[in-house]
Amino acid sequence: MLIETLNHLKGAKVAELAEATGFSRPAVYRLLNALDSFGYVRLQESDDRYYLTHLVRRLSDGFGEEDWVQSIAAPILQEAVEEITWPVDLITFLNDAMYIRETTRSYSPFTIDWVSVGERLPMLVTSVGRAYLSFCPEPEQLEILESLQRSDDEFDRLALNKTYVRNIIKTTRQRGYGKRDDGFHTNRKTSSIAVPIMNENRVAATLAITFISSAATPEEIAERHLEALKSAAHKIEVEVKNAKTWGTLL
Repeated sequence: MLIETLNHLKGAKVAELAEATGFSRPAVYRLLNALDSFGYVRLQESDDRYYLTHLVRRLSDGFGEEDWVQSIAAPILQEAVEEITWPVDLITFLNDAMYIRETTRSYSPFTIDWVSVGERLPMLVTSVGRAYLSFCPEPEQLEILESLQRSDDEFDRLALNKTYVRNIIKTTRQRGYGKRDDGFHTNRKTSSIAVPIMNENRVAATLAITFISSAATPEEIAERHLEALKSAAHKIEVEVKNAKTWGTLL
């Protein structure tokens, strides 16, 4: 009921929410704190109002992330790594960062940097974060950047450099894939490129190839494997859409 009221009011103060819902102010505060902890609402200090975030839209998607990652994406990733050979991973967005959800590191003969499912990756310096940010809807993009600007993380605070951000978005959209910043993880011997997996006009996840930096440049990997990576992303998009249509993930 509180989410519905916030959606209807397009943002509201605690007193307004209490009046509209009939809940006491302490109850409204408790609910808002809970929603805020999961990233579903945010407090805008300039007007002291709470607003729904883009994450709340996931509540109405009709399917769970765990469902499609395991039942749909994982088999397609295994097919993709057989063709591409380099590791292919699926990464999703949550609370202003990207998280590895599925990895094919164990299937690729060229794996040299083992990663764990659940590993956190920053938005502005990774191929997956750049792909997500560049292809998500503009309102969500602006919301993410505003949140990153308030972060204490050194990589997140790059969002304060508007020229840097504009260049990332422009070049990523022009080339059709995200490319990792050369200065990120300089101690690693790998690089990566990534493409978005779309759910209508939103980005559901990103798909990435990780490769040995000394073996090829991102441009060379894109020339050889970008179409295969995009094909795998498209297969996931189609199968998720079909599964939602026929209710097989419900």
